[in-house]
Amino acid sequence: MVDEKAAERRREILEAWEGLKTRTHFEVLGLSRSVGEAEVKDAYFRLAKRFHPDVHHGASLGDLRDELEAVFIRLGEAYDVLRDPRKRGDYEERLGRSRPRPAAEGGGGAGGPEPAPPEPAPDPEEAARLAEDNVRRAATLVEQEKYWDAIQLLEPAVEIVQGKSRLRARVLLARCYIRNPKWAKSAEATLLAATREDPKAVDPWALLGAIYAEKGLRMRATAMYRKALELTPEHEEAARYLAQKAPPQESPQDDGGGEGGGGLLGRLFRKG
Repeated sequence: MVDEKAAERRREILEAWEGLKTRTHFEVLGLSRSVGEAEVKDAYFRLAKRFHPDVHHGASLGDLRDELEAVFIRLGEAYDVLRDPRKRGDYEERLGRSRPRPAAEGGGGAGGPEPAPPEPAPDPEEAARLAEDNVRRAATLVEQEKYWDAIQLLEPAVEIVQGKSRLRARVLLARCYIRNPKWAKSAEATLLAATREDPKAVDPWALLGAIYAEKGLRMRATAMYRKALELTPEHEEAARYLAQKAPPQESPQDDGGGEGGGGLLGRLFRKG
């Protein structure tokens, strides 16, 4: 019986975690868009208690602490937005004017209600203008450390904007992904896509260098930083790393050794 209960909790936690990137703030809290502040508060405190990382100490759930922390943080972000009338108004405007729908019967939870039916495709020119605006908004959100809200704007925008705006969107998106260790691969893939599309853009190379340096992958970090320095000879972060950490001799494989980035990733992140 205990094993069945633990298995059920695992499923609940994993389902909540897997939906973090696709669910709205309302869906994360299991609410409809017509709810008031009191209902938002009740839903948050009920779910925050349910998914608090410190509540689950059993050995069978110990490997899910990172997932629990991600869900718990996401619940807090949803509550912070929906309890504030101004933030909620801005957020609902970004969501669009889809008709409110009732929450799932029984209160839902972090699993959220059923997805809304797709809305008609917007006018291409209007969609492009909205995407450009969302990239600018996302940059402000990143400065405010509201990474999840920024991701919600950037992921659709990066498929629409072009040129320098797409490069900026990809770099911002990678910076947001970096904040969650579970999305490190997404950050790397986003930056590699940026280097392929615009090989002369220095920011993706430098940020990749910081990511690899933080992991202690000296050969990869060296290659990325050398490219950044080639493009921008006065790049301080790249020059500092190459002077202090670069291996004296190339080898065909990463040795994975050496020290990590020594805070390079954090310093580069703050520069953005």
